[in-house]
Amino acid sequence: MDLRPKVNIYANRDALSVALSARVVRLAAKAFEEKGRFRVALSGGSLMDIIIPSLSSNPLRDTVNWSSWHVFWADERWVPWSSPESNYGVAAQRFFCRVTIPDEQIYATDDSLSPSETAKAYESVLAKVFQPGTGQVPRFDLMLLGVGEDGHTASLFPNHPVLDETLRWVVPVLEAPKPPPIRITMTLPVINNSRNVFFVAAGPGKSNIMSKLLKPGGKQPELPAQRVNPSDGELQWFVDRAAAFHARQILQKG
Repeated sequence: MDLRPKVNIYANRDALSVALSARVVRLAAKAFEEKGRFRVALSGGSLMDIIIPSLSSNPLRDTVNWSSWHVFWADERWVPWSSPESNYGVAAQRFFCRVTIPDEQIYATDDSLSPSETAKAYESVLAKVFQPGTGQVPRFDLMLLGVGEDGHTASLFPNHPVLDETLRWVVPVLEAPKPPPIRITMTLPVINNSRNVFFVAAGPGKSNIMSKLLKPGGKQPELPAQRVNPSDGELQWFVDRAAAFHARQILQKG
């Protein structure tokens, strides 16, 4: 059986930004209608560059019920919030200052703690906000993820032992192969329990890894992004033509 996810391809980065933002807003409205709130986990890097311009600008911005949003991070760099490498810091400067999400509904990691303490504290935040039952895992309405040219996603890197974590929700990542070397990340059990997972990729630099990630095959997934497969949710890709270039034959066959 071919279980490849749906792939949405747009002409360029700007068209991708507009379409992705609109889809996120519709999903947020649906979550609010059904549950009275929208819980989303963001990643940093190029994902924020793609989604922020359209999401935080009119005409879309004024249609959003920002008070229903609860924002978390799928991963974070272990750096001060003031650092340009901080996912939260970038979002605070470029996104949160332009919308009206209540401050108490933006859940940043604590930059004053050690990596291990930071991970444990963030796991406690998830437990407090989601209040899952015994043996259950937090369930996000949406997990927004990017993908690296090596196939990593969040801060889950190829061949890293964190990939095999089954119990913890949030863990420190030490000696990451991409700077900064120390990070905090949600684990696959949390990511794969999401109602929706959107992967986002743009530009020719993502074309080669896209062809590897979307190639069908029956063996055990080798790349971290291939191990993202929601157990009871929907997985979709949002990409521009440049990122999809080397995967076009695979997609045409699908």
